[in-house]
Amino acid sequence: MIIQISDIYWVFWRELKRYSRSRIGLVVRIVQPAAWLILIGSTFAGTQSLLTTTGYPGSYIEYITPGIIMLTSIFSSIFGGATTLWDRRFGYMNKLLTTPVSRISIAIGKMFGISIISAIQASMIIVIALLMGVRLGNPIGLLPAMLVIIAFSMGLAGVSLIAAVLAKSQESFWATMNFLGMPLFMLSSALFPLELMPSWLSIVVKLNPLTYTIELVRTLIIGNSIPNIHLFIDISVLASFVITMILVAAYMFKREVSKAF
Repeated sequence: MIIQISDIYWVFWRELKRYSRSRIGLVVRIVQPAAWLILIGSTFAGTQSLLTTTGYPGSYIEYITPGIIMLTSIFSSIFGGATTLWDRRFGYMNKLLTTPVSRISIAIGKMFGISIISAIQASMIIVIALLMGVRLGNPIGLLPAMLVIIAFSMGLAGVSLIAAVLAKSQESFWATMNFLGMPLFMLSSALFPLELMPSWLSIVVKLNPLTYTIELVRTLIIGNSIPNIHLFIDISVLASFVITMILVAAYMFKREVSKAF
């Protein structure tokens, strides 16, 4: 077990080093969600009266801030599998597979690295939100909120890793991830409460694990209270999603990574 943890650590550390060298990618991933926060928050500021009817006490920009934070997490996570594509294409993965490092350790190390990168970028969005005047009703909730973001990012990183090992080309990987990314965000409660959506759409949104994750983050950092049963459901859905994706990703990585790319 000690060796496996050590293996996971070194794979994780390599992902962080690669991330630190990609300055342009870092800027792009921060600018896009920040632009969403500024533009969407300003555009829909007039919907405050509608938001009040749902029982939400804060401003609209405070409502969407957790959603934009998770948008950062989404794009960091679903595109994180691209590093696996590069490793396979340039032969690094073949060299790594010849070492005593287990394939499951490689998969978990990559997923954990991607999730920490997502959390780092999410924290930057929180800083931007604070500079814009967004009030955190519960600053103490920042730490557990970051843990929630890391957990959800692990699940999405699993999805990205599955796509990376199944992809027959870079084009198919990018097409799949682009297809998943924005719908995952739009079909959630990131921008509007369920109460303001058509009944058919709210049913679809309730099937999205991101909806429950955003509600958790919103509760933790904005400070709005929700019934205990809702909190239990949010945590259960998040945990089920993350555990399932990690297990499936580890299995698929172990089975598919040696196949020709």
